[in-house]
Amino acid sequence: MKVFFRFTLMFGIVLMLHSIMGSTSEAGSTKYKKKFGQIERVDLISEVLPEGEKVVAIAIEYKKEINSKSLSTSTYEVNALHGDNAAKRIIKKVYANMAPELDVQGKNGKYVIIELDTNDPIAGTLFYDVRSGINTRLALEYTVTQEKSITTTIGNQVPSTPNILVNSGEINLVVDNFTKRSISDEKGNSLNYRLYEPITNGEKQPLVLFLHGGGERGVSNDVQLLANRGAISWADPEQQAKNSAFVAAPQAAINDRWTSEVNISLLLDLIETLKEEYPIDPDRIYVTGISMGGMGTWSLIQDHSDLFAAAIPVCGTGDVKKAKNLVNLPIWVLHSADDATVNVSGSRNMINAIEVAGATVTRGEYAGNLDRQGANEAALQLLNKASENNSHTLYTEFLRGTTPINSHFSWIPTYENDTVRDWLFTNVKGQ
Repeated sequence: MKVFFRFTLMFGIVLMLHSIMGSTSEAGSTKYKKKFGQIERVDLISEVLPEGEKVVAIAIEYKKEINSKSLSTSTYEVNALHGDNAAKRIIKKVYANMAPELDVQGKNGKYVIIELDTNDPIAGTLFYDVRSGINTRLALEYTVTQEKSITTTIGNQVPSTPNILVNSGEINLVVDNFTKRSISDEKGNSLNYRLYEPITNGEKQPLVLFLHGGGERGVSNDVQLLANRGAISWADPEQQAKNSAFVAAPQAAINDRWTSEVNISLLLDLIETLKEEYPIDPDRIYVTGISMGGMGTWSLIQDHSDLFAAAIPVCGTGDVKKAKNLVNLPIWVLHSADDATVNVSGSRNMINAIEVAGATVTRGEYAGNLDRQGANEAALQLLNKASENNSHTLYTEFLRGTTPINSHFSWIPTYENDTVRDWLFTNVKGQ
């Protein structure tokens, strides 16, 4: 996947903007500290949005509780450093809170939350190398200036500080809930993956396997979560409240493909390993993937359809000769009509072949840039039509020129659609 907002960033707190914009020698002489005065620590807050991970806020921890009414968007200034240059971030909202987390409305507490404009072109955290076609997460480097005094809850003043503070860490929303894992086979082949574990209370839970696209290959074991919401959307708190599930997101190696014999074997081993180690319901195992991962999804289900309860291949392509294996498997295929990277014929041909093999196919099209309600309703209309036709094979094609950001990014309207996500969990093997 190509992410267009990629920059190198750095983080801390400074007093004067001209000290940021100064010469290289001046920047090199700056001394950073972990904490100073009333400030205990500073953390970046990042979130994976449909277009990829962005720095969405900054959390500053003070020694004393801060009166939220003493804060405004002019209290601080935030800059992202790009080498010797600095670029200002737009502050949208500032408030105090009792924890280093975003809130609809602030409350008095030891933390000051500075929410940033996610439309800033410097908000993204990934760098896309056009030569290799690979995304990389870069070090985050920011500076923040407290330009005005603020007030504690007991009325004491907290003056601005002339010292620069380097961030103590990062808070990566939802991503931090995925643990890093790896499996290996007897031949020494290995597969990195991230795993989200729901609260099970001893009850068996579904498993969602997400296969990333070609741009997320590597060894970092993180960009498969950061470049888009293909994995994150299933672990989002709102989604988990409706459909609790384990979420596994493996990462293929550079120059590797999900359709290789080795990777298919490792993916099957991963599923079996997770079934052995966790309370996973074998009748509710689902797979979804995008682009290269869409191809991997097709490859898995066309050869191992009995393993899965349902699948969502996005902008991929499969082997039409094996379409007969998919007649009885619930599938929802989605693709942009004008996809310039993986031609839409890949999905059309698979759907047509499954229909020829005996499945009842329900087709529909709508704009990929509808708002959330409109997209949910459009998908629901297609689902209702499928129900009337006793069909479990659905195909959605997003109209030309409507897929956000890039014609290839059909995963955006797919994973932001509540109807599509909820449909997955309605499918149980044997029912």
